[in-house]
Amino acid sequence: MKKLGKVLKGSVLAVFAVLVFAGGTFAATVDDLKCIGQGEYAGLSKNKTGDFKIKCTTIGSGADAKAIYGKSSADCQKAATLVSNPDQCNSDDLNNVISVIINTIIFVIGMIAVVMIILGGINYATSQGDPNKVKKGKDTILYGIIGLVVALLAFAIVNFVLNALNG
Repeated sequence: MKKLGKVLKGSVLAVFAVLVFAGGTFAATVDDLKCIGQGEYAGLSKNKTGDFKIKCTTIGSGADAKAIYGKSSADCQKAATLVSNPDQCNSDDLNNVISVIINTIIFVIGMIAVVMIILGGINYATSQGDPNKVKKGKDTILYGIIGLVVALLAFAIVNFVLNALNG
């Protein structure tokens, strides 16, 4: 069981490291850039319509490629800046970032609880009537279920609070 605990701790650290280090490397798509057509980027559009006749840049490649259109060359310069640093578009969306991080952590906790329930069942099934192993298996299942319930409640509470804050 000690080895399993070390494996689970290592897995949680690995998931956390992937989220931290690889999270910023995902390429932005036109759909991710929600600020297009608003505020500072009002001169940009995802569609070639009306005044948006200049093709500024293309995001993606092949069948997934999508263009950003602008009204002027100055707008296209803003599009290039936005594509090179998509975080400036979504910087005011802190609640979504917090929501994703918290929900990912709660998901990992829920997965660990499910794994513990499975391991408790295996311990219980392979106890061969040994009272200590039976008790240990039952306790592992019980604590796994409690952990799963806590994770589900935390998920519900966090999403309720974030939705209330977003209005």
